[in-house]
Amino acid sequence: MIREIRTRIYKIKRFFRDEHPLRRDGKLFIFLICFAISSFFWTLNNLSKNYTARISFPVKYIDLPTDQKLSQPLPQRLECTVNAYGFTLLRHKLRLSFSPILINVSELKTKHKVSENNHFGFSASTEANRSMIVNQISNEIQVLNIYPDSLYFNFDPIVERKFLVKPEVNVTLLNQYMLKQSPYTTPDSVVVRGPEDVLDTLKFVSTRRQEYKNLSHSIQRNVSIAANNELQFIPRRVVLNIPVEQITEGTREIPLVIKHVPDSVDLKAFPSSIKVSYKVGLSQYDQISADSFQPSIDYDSISTSRQKLPVTMEKHPQNIISYDYYPKEVEFILEKKNSNQ
Repeated sequence: MIREIRTRIYKIKRFFRDEHPLRRDGKLFIFLICFAISSFFWTLNNLSKNYTARISFPVKYIDLPTDQKLSQPLPQRLECTVNAYGFTLLRHKLRLSFSPILINVSELKTKHKVSENNHFGFSASTEANRSMIVNQISNEIQVLNIYPDSLYFNFDPIVERKFLVKPEVNVTLLNQYMLKQSPYTTPDSVVVRGPEDVLDTLKFVSTRRQEYKNLSHSIQRNVSIAANNELQFIPRRVVLNIPVEQITEGTREIPLVIKHVPDSVDLKAFPSSIKVSYKVGLSQYDQISADSFQPSIDYDSISTSRQKLPVTMEKHPQNIISYDYYPKEVEFILEKKNSNQ
């Protein structure tokens, strides 16, 4: 096996050394050397000439007015037509990124200033501000022209208003626990700073969404206001309060109220009171009394087709979770009153 491999290698070497015509007389090797040398000198010759090209530079705007906000975006790049040696252009073309050209807005030579309904704007010619731009580009490059030829700065006024904070929260509770009151924040409102036209669309601001599962105790968390790139919030964070308490049960024996009984009739109900059971938060338990409920029956509900009167709950506390009562119907008897009474 080894001897066969050596034999094959020897035949291949002999082919390229003796049998291949280009290898045999060395023409291929000489051709490649000459081609490489001529390409090198051709490239050097061309790169030593001047060329006109277009280069794109990133832009960063600094020292913008703090009491105004741009109402439309500014160009993020400047396109420059330049003249330079091929070597210089090649070096710049091969760069993956350029340092941004800094445009100091407060130092721009501007024109066409406008101020109307608290809106402010101006334009700046790139040619008039050529030195600010060109001085940040390599002195090996001659800048012929700059696009766009003008920069337009349009601003909306920045105003401040106060808005309520709405907690954006999803809560689940363990059995026998309830929210003592709806989640709220401290403070309950924040100052919002931003463009007037944006603030005109707001009714409130929200916290970043929070989720709490299987709560059995109250929660206080420091949370941030939901981000908006156009707005600034003062303060940026608020305390989220989720008050939780245990549920307790209560029962009351409540006398029935009888309605619309004529003066000549005496109506007696059996039983004359009903039992009310209810669920309420522990902190509200002592606020529930017999007067908080008002079950009633109505004389006008009497008919020959029914032997009992339905019990209606005319009033119940708003701070209870649920309630039930028994019986739902009561028996009754009617007696005529003595005319001498």
